[in-house]
Amino acid sequence: MNRLFAFVAVLAMLFGSCNNQPAKETVIQEPSIDYSDSTYWYSYGDTLCEADIFYVYPTVSTISYADNDSSWYADITLDSVRAEANDNQRFNKMLYDEYNFYAPYYRQMIFEVYSQPDEVVDQCAEFSAKDVEDAFQYYMEHANGGRPFFLLGHSQGSQMLIELLKDGMTDEQRQLMVAAYCIGYKVTADELTQYPEELQPANDSCDLGCLIVFNSITDTSAIASVSEGDVVGINPLTWDDSSDTVPATLHLGMAKYNDTRDSILIVPCPTEGYLYKHNMVCTGIQPDLVFIPAYEDMFPLGNLHFADSWLYAGNVEENMQCRLREYRKQ
Repeated sequence: MNRLFAFVAVLAMLFGSCNNQPAKETVIQEPSIDYSDSTYWYSYGDTLCEADIFYVYPTVSTISYADNDSSWYADITLDSVRAEANDNQRFNKMLYDEYNFYAPYYRQMIFEVYSQPDEVVDQCAEFSAKDVEDAFQYYMEHANGGRPFFLLGHSQGSQMLIELLKDGMTDEQRQLMVAAYCIGYKVTADELTQYPEELQPANDSCDLGCLIVFNSITDTSAIASVSEGDVVGINPLTWDDSSDTVPATLHLGMAKYNDTRDSILIVPCPTEGYLYKHNMVCTGIQPDLVFIPAYEDMFPLGNLHFADSWLYAGNVEENMQCRLREYRKQ
């Protein structure tokens, strides 16, 4: 089975056990992760390239803590828990191999959290975001060396990076950030109002220091809670926020894992698209591409959340190169 779709199948099995669980204690006191320990990095770069990626993975834990009232978080001190994130991180490291790839493990929220009220999710997110901030600061102090870098994430990973952008970076660090690709999540109008300097949405294909968000659906009835109310969503085929329909010829291909060669290929995926309420409507994609019945309440048929990180890979790769060229000019 293709690794991407195997991962989606695992999510389906897990989520079926996570709904309607009673609320738990969300305030916990745990020591910080020591990011000088290589145990807590999937990848710590190799500094052979001129620019870096700091990558944060989406929710991947297959462990349910439904019977453990002490934690809402993945225990990354366990080899098995860290291993659950490796396929996702390996895929992205292979896809973006022209950059030094830095990818920490973090005590991410488990799936069960997202079935809770928003205030519980927000409170839990603070704990996970602190790990990501600690890892980022360690990377900046000990590894970055003044190189330009991209932030890149998907789903919960993007949520963590948005929190990092809000108040986890210095002005000097922001000067080195080419762009932040926070795929598969949302930014609300209230957040833009509260953080006007920290969260600066991209307006064209070569803006620097900007925030890039996109979420995909096949029709306008399939918007999910993770993107409902988004005010930053951009069209990844044109890198603007126009609502005009864009022809399929602008789609530069999606990423696909090749089992035989153990490599990532960019393969054709012709689909036109347009923005609707800041969500990308892909009229040429089959609605059941990544549909999971167990997730239907959160991701209805036609929602492409699980495809967002690879569906526009050709366009994202080209756009990163465009922004990096502009960075070097300045």
